[in-house]
Amino acid sequence: MVELESKEPIQISMVCRANRITSLTVHEDEPLILSVAMVNDAAVTAASHNASLEEEIKVLERRYEATQMEEEDFKRAIEEVKQRMIKATIYRIGGPQGWPQFIEFKAQSGDNWKAINWPLKLLTYLPKTQVATLDGSNSCYVEYGLDPEDTKRPRGEFMLKALVEITKDKIVESNVVFVNLLKDKMTDDERNKEEYLLTRAIYAYQGESFDEARGFVQKALKINPSSLSALNLYGDIEHKLGNLPEALSAYERAFEEFKKQLPQRREPPFNTIKKIKMLRAMIEE
Repeated sequence: MVELESKEPIQISMVCRANRITSLTVHEDEPLILSVAMVNDAAVTAASHNASLEEEIKVLERRYEATQMEEEDFKRAIEEVKQRMIKATIYRIGGPQGWPQFIEFKAQSGDNWKAINWPLKLLTYLPKTQVATLDGSNSCYVEYGLDPEDTKRPRGEFMLKALVEITKDKIVESNVVFVNLLKDKMTDDERNKEEYLLTRAIYAYQGESFDEARGFVQKALKINPSSLSALNLYGDIEHKLGNLPEALSAYERAFEEFKKQLPQRREPPFNTIKKIKMLRAMIEE
C-alpha cells in the first residue's frame, strides 16, 4: 500500500499518547484512550518548498498562453523550475478492513517488545477511508479505547509503543508511553476533577453516547467555565444532538476564551472559526 517516488529513508513522525499525555496512572473505573498520529515530514517539507515554485510555473503558463514566450523558452523555463523542486515519497496505508487495522501496539517484556492482546475498541479515526494517504497535505489520526467495565482489562505497569508497517521491510515506531493500570477505583474527589471528567466525556463522545458525554462535559464546565477543551467538546456534542444554537454558543465562548487566554498567538483557532461560520449559516437558513 505504498507509492514510491524516491529511495530516501522513511521520514514519518508517529506520535502516541495515552489520555493525551505520555505517562499516566489509570484507575480501574477510568477509561484509557490510546491515540496515534502520523505525519509525512519529508512530504510536508517538500510541499512547503515547492509551493512558490508551483506559482512560478503558473506565471510561466500564463505568459505562454498570452504569447509572451516562445515555445522553446517556455519548455526550458518549466524544466528549470521543476529541477529545483523537492521530490518526496507518498505512502498509502490500508486495505478492505480500513487503515487503522494496520496500527499495532506493543508492550515491553524484558528486553523484547510483544504485541498486546488488550480488548481495545476503535473509537475514531481520520481520514474516514479504507486507505489513508500520507503526503504533504494529509495526515492520519486514530483513537482506541480501553473500557473501564471490560473484565479482560489488564492491570499493572506497561511501557507501550505503536507501530505500523509502511512497506514489507520498513516499520515506523512511535515514542514510548508509560501506563499504570490500577485495580483500585477513583475517590470521589478524583472523579470531580476536570481532567477526569473531560476524559470520560471524550470517551463517551467517541462511542456516540452523546447524552452521557454532555453530562460529563457540563460537570467539567462547572469546575472550569473557561476550559477551551470543554467548550469545544460541548459544541461538538450539542451539534451531534441537533441543538445548533447551543453548539454555536459553545464555539463562540471557546473563541472568546482563546483570545483571552492566548493573546500572543498570531494564528486564530481556524477549526473553531469554521464551525462558527457553518452553524451561523445553518441557523440562518
